[in-house]
Amino acid sequence: MCLECCNQSCLINNCTLDWIEKISSKKNTPHYPKNQFIFFEGSLVMGAYFIKRGQVKIISSNINGKEQTVRLAKEGHMLGHTAFGLEKYSIGAVTLSESEICFVDNRTLQEAFLENPKFTIEVMRFYSRELRKSEIRTKCLAMMNNEEKVILGLLYIAETSNDQNSNQTKIYLSRQEIAQIIGTNSEQVSRVISNLRKDKLLDTEDRTIVLHDLEALKATLSHYCIAIEY
Repeated sequence: MCLECCNQSCLINNCTLDWIEKISSKKNTPHYPKNQFIFFEGSLVMGAYFIKRGQVKIISSNINGKEQTVRLAKEGHMLGHTAFGLEKYSIGAVTLSESEICFVDNRTLQEAFLENPKFTIEVMRFYSRELRKSEIRTKCLAMMNNEEKVILGLLYIAETSNDQNSNQTKIYLSRQEIAQIIGTNSEQVSRVISNLRKDKLLDTEDRTIVLHDLEALKATLSHYCIAIEY
C-alpha cells in the first residue's frame, strides 16, 4: 500500500490522499532480480514505473547494437516519463540490483495528472532536473581525459546509489558497466582505477570499488565545478 510505503521520496506522495489510495489499488509492484529488463527499446509504452527499492540503468543502443548507459535511477525515481501515451520506448531499462518497481498504467497516470497539479508539477521538475544533469554530463565528458571521465562516472554512480553513507560509498558495478556510462572501454576504466588506488583515492575489495572520500575525488574535478555541483 502506498500510504504505508517507507519510500518518502516517491513522486506519487505528491497526490492527494484519495488519489494515493486509488493509485495504490491499481498499481502492480513486481520484484525484479539483478540484470532483469523492466522494458525494452521499441516496446509499447503502457504506463510509467516508480522505483520503490533498487537501482536501474537506462540504456540505448547505437546502429551497431552497442549498448550505452544513458542515465542511472534509484529509489524515488520515475522511469518511462520520456514517453507517455501510445508511443514506443526509444530506450530500455535494466535493474542493477534486486529491485521493487511499481507500475502505473497510462489511463490512471493521465487521470492523476489532471486531478493532482502538485503531482504533475513535481514530475515535470523531476524530468527537468534529469535532463539538465544529462546535458551537463554529456558536455563535460566531451572535454575530459580518460581519468577525469572515470572519476566523474564514479561520482555519478555514487550520487545515484542507495548505499551511499556520508562521504563514502561502495560501487558494485563492473568495469564494463562503468565504461558504458562514460562512453569508454573496460580496459581504460581498469587502468584508471588502478592509478586511483595507488594514489589512495579509492580501494577495491574483490570486484567492489570502495570510495572512502568522495570530497577528495570531487577535488580532482574542481575545474569542472558545474559537473560536481548539480
